[in-house]
Amino acid sequence: MTHRDRPPGERAGGAAEVPGHVAEAAERALGAAVSLWNRAGQQLPASLSPIQLQTIEIIARNDGINLGGLAAELDAIPSSASRLCDRMEAAGLIVRESAPADRREVVLRLSDEGLRLFTELSRRRQEAVARVLAEMTPGSRRRLIDALAEFGRLCEEPDVPGSRSLDSRSA
Repeated sequence: MTHRDRPPGERAGGAAEVPGHVAEAAERALGAAVSLWNRAGQQLPASLSPIQLQTIEIIARNDGINLGGLAAELDAIPSSASRLCDRMEAAGLIVRESAPADRREVVLRLSDEGLRLFTELSRRRQEAVARVLAEMTPGSRRRLIDALAEFGRLCEEPDVPGSRSLDSRSA
């Protein structure tokens, strides 16, 4: 169900309808979660920048993504994404290959080392989140999962204002 499919009494039309303390609490919680998430990435054996970690995650989720797709995911201009890929390829984290359907198109994949780092990053992040969740009551965990599932779906909708509007365009 999208936000447009809800009955009028349940429709969330915009930030003005959400009490400030709710948005503030969500911002605080999300900020803390991002910090926890980033700390897990900082503990990797290889020293990677946040944009490199994000690139590894994007390629892992979208195996065979092309440079234009990566640039769009990063909200960066293609030349910046290309330079980022140059550095990551030189570090042995990604490989560029010709697309099977069109040999002129270049697709990106994780190298064995990039996949190993992504697997380790995911493991560390899951462990960090599991430690926090273990401190919550079972009822709180159930409510959190329901709320996060809905929140995540809404964040991914392309027509939600601000869902993909970042000011940075360089990688």
